[in-house]
Amino acid sequence: MAEKAGKIHLSVVAGLCATLGSLFGKLSGGIEMTSTIFILIKLSLLVLMITANTAGCTFFVKSLQGCGSSLPATVASAATNYFCSALMGFLIFGESTSLMWWTGTTLVLCGLLLICYAPTVAKVTKSEKLKE
Repeated sequence: MAEKAGKIHLSVVAGLCATLGSLFGKLSGGIEMTSTIFILIKLSLLVLMITANTAGCTFFVKSLQGCGSSLPATVASAATNYFCSALMGFLIFGESTSLMWWTGTTLVLCGLLLICYAPTVAKVTKSEKLKE
């Protein structure tokens, strides 16, 4: 179980990297290229966006390699990205969210915990049944 939890940790990091990539992309989109310094800032943010997304993909693939199923890794990464993107939008850009939205997000995260930490049942093959 500790092995599985460690790989889920990589999915959470992948979701955080995806959130940072989205943040850098949104920030770069708001910069008008009126002078050389703004062009350099925009290009720097775009490079950071690509770097964050590449790191996120790398962590996600490593998580997929370590999990028995792709479901926990996918759900953990997507839920982390979804939750953190909304939090960043609220804190940095002043986007509004409702209590119902946060309640739904909390329920999704609780479901994520149930999926990721549910005990797995070992499959028994026919040959193992015959040996018994």
